[in-house]
Amino acid sequence: MNQELLSVGIDIGTTSTQAIFSKLTLASQAGIATIPELKIVRKEILYQSPVYFTPLLDRDHINFSALKNIVLSEYQKSGFKPSDIQTGAVIITGETSRKENADQVLDSLAGLAGDFVVTAAGPDLESVLAGFGAGAADFSKNFSGRVINFDIGGGTTNAGVFFNGEAIDTYALDIGGRLITFDDNGNITYISNRLIPLIDQLQLSLKIGDPASFSKLRQLSDRLAEMFLELLAIKPLTHETINLFILHQHQALPAGAVSFSGGVAEYVYNQETITGIADLPFHDFGPLLGQSIREMAVAYSIPLIKPQECIRATVVGAGNHTIHISGSTIFYSEETLPLKNVPVIQLFQANEPERLDLLEQKIAFKTALYPDQTVAITFQGRQSPKYTEIKSLANHIAAGQQKTDSHPLIVIVEHDFAKALGQTLRNILPSDRPIICLDRIRAQGGDYIDIGKPVAGVIPVVIKTLIFNT
Repeated sequence: MNQELLSVGIDIGTTSTQAIFSKLTLASQAGIATIPELKIVRKEILYQSPVYFTPLLDRDHINFSALKNIVLSEYQKSGFKPSDIQTGAVIITGETSRKENADQVLDSLAGLAGDFVVTAAGPDLESVLAGFGAGAADFSKNFSGRVINFDIGGGTTNAGVFFNGEAIDTYALDIGGRLITFDDNGNITYISNRLIPLIDQLQLSLKIGDPASFSKLRQLSDRLAEMFLELLAIKPLTHETINLFILHQHQALPAGAVSFSGGVAEYVYNQETITGIADLPFHDFGPLLGQSIREMAVAYSIPLIKPQECIRATVVGAGNHTIHISGSTIFYSEETLPLKNVPVIQLFQANEPERLDLLEQKIAFKTALYPDQTVAITFQGRQSPKYTEIKSLANHIAAGQQKTDSHPLIVIVEHDFAKALGQTLRNILPSDRPIICLDRIRAQGGDYIDIGKPVAGVIPVVIKTLIFNT
């Protein structure tokens, strides 16, 4: 029998804020002689909000009161209550993630939005979500080469490289449609500090308070469009482009297909011709940037594919593609769920042999780095281990725990033996110590996870990778 989850995605971006409500359908994919396995087989959007301008108090602070009203209003319009939601994500993206009160806003929204909602921000995560929402990940499953999705918003461009349905590289740059804005009279009201070196290098003399010169804006948008040729390894990477990377550079992987999403992408794919400031309806140069990219793509015969979503790509990704489903051979103390923002400790690195004799030592050392905090330890484990091996494994795990630790013991393994491991740990540890053992989940050190309440004998898990604030 199929099971259903209600999911919410809320994206608070540099320019826009929006929400979607979706229904995820779970169904068993196992045969008669194999262990039952539930997978998400269908994702249906039930309601999507209008696209709002993200409310700000000033350049450095989000207007939480106005944002709260937007979220509550959209819940009311959707017909859902926060208590109805079982999974999903609230993400602050782009330049908005760098606002001084971003963390406080996320914490407050998490309480409003539901019991099991991710609170995460970061360009690498956004790149993955946008690539899923735009359809680049799905397209890559039946494509012989790599697929790159560029999600261009108001403040940043987030790039995800996909191969065979998986993200193999992510990166972000300070390239966006609202890095320069102007008022009703066409006078410049804002220029991002990140663009000033490039503006000076191009000798454009664009300054706040001056009239927005269309020809100068066009020179700037053409130069930014040219940077995508550098990211696609069609032209050499320049210092100007390197200076716009956020945190880290890309792997310079060539692609056989390219898609664009985000608000600027609307103007990459339409054929509208922009000839003056009057053709820029949002008082920024985003549409002009989209036109420059479109013309550049034609001139260089870039193999463009059309995304499933443009401006809604990230919020669709957040609402529909954040969730992972555990195996059915699991063990858990239900009263402790849900859990949010649990740091993941990876006991053994990818190329390191999993030595049982080092397990106790590694657990003791690595959990000590998170005093008085619930953590999740993860390792691959052997496929189909014998009972004696599981018992030895449980003894080493129990021995590595702090004697006074009352936090839930969370163990995540990749192979199907979490239930047997959990039952064995239950016989070793004090009866009041909560235990959660999950399998068929692949998490890495540095990730954070949210663990939801059980649904049809499985656990929904959200893995948050490369979360940061600057």
